[in-house]
Amino acid sequence: MTTENELTLTAMLTSSVQLTGLEKGEVGIVSLDDLIAHDIGVHPCAVTKPESLSTETTAAIFDALKEADNQTPVAELFVTKLSQLLIEVAATQGDAPLKVCLTSDNSYSRSHLLGAEVEPDEINPAMGLRGASRLGHADYRKAFELECEAIKRARLDAKNIELVVPFVRTFSEAATVIDLLAEQGLCRGADDLKVFMMCSVPSNALLAETFLQYFDGFIVDVEQLAQFTLGQDIENTSLNYMLDAQNDALLLLVKMLLTSVESSHKPCLVYSRFIEDSPRFSSWLQEQGVTHVIS
Repeated sequence: MTTENELTLTAMLTSSVQLTGLEKGEVGIVSLDDLIAHDIGVHPCAVTKPESLSTETTAAIFDALKEADNQTPVAELFVTKLSQLLIEVAATQGDAPLKVCLTSDNSYSRSHLLGAEVEPDEINPAMGLRGASRLGHADYRKAFELECEAIKRARLDAKNIELVVPFVRTFSEAATVIDLLAEQGLCRGADDLKVFMMCSVPSNALLAETFLQYFDGFIVDVEQLAQFTLGQDIENTSLNYMLDAQNDALLLLVKMLLTSVESSHKPCLVYSRFIEDSPRFSSWLQEQGVTHVIS
């Protein structure tokens, strides 16, 4: 698919249902958050704390994971289903890489999932435990390990799977996640595994050259970067007028990220949910040498 300005578009896959409308190689990124939400429907932390769940919730989780006899541990069912979904998606890519974004959703975004009651509410979830800070937090370690196990199993059949680490605030978080992945058998560089960073906050652009030392490239999440650059709550519809990909501050940060990779010869991809509605932004990206956008 292309935009009017001839940018090549690939998809952010949020559900396996999307696969029926996509050609080979048209998946740009798989969102584990959305795949879990739409195809599994179970909170990742719930399967690590079955003793904390009510009988009704436990039964609903087993039903969601298609296990009638309740004999297999729910964590194993979760890993099996998630790995099978990843293998299914990877098979549609042919030889093209499949970038899998690790879980990043905040507590509010996960509140509709089965077993969500095991996760405490946050006063300001968009600024709370999410992305790298969640992956590295002791309370979520078991869920992270299950996530890694599903990816490892999938990579046995799909070597084209690559990883994307979301919402990395600091160098310390970057180093921690890379180390944790290695501990789980997902070592950057081993068995050709590449690990990218999703750039969502201004610090990623301002300190891009140092962040790049931890990763094999960047993916710029334009809307998330806009939200934290402009101090905007994208869930607040009264602030929709501020959602402007032409904002000078945002363009400066995106340009910094695109420029930062030039000397390293590492890729910097762009992810924008609204690129088809932003012809001026599309043209600007092309002026910067961008030919491909994930949408």
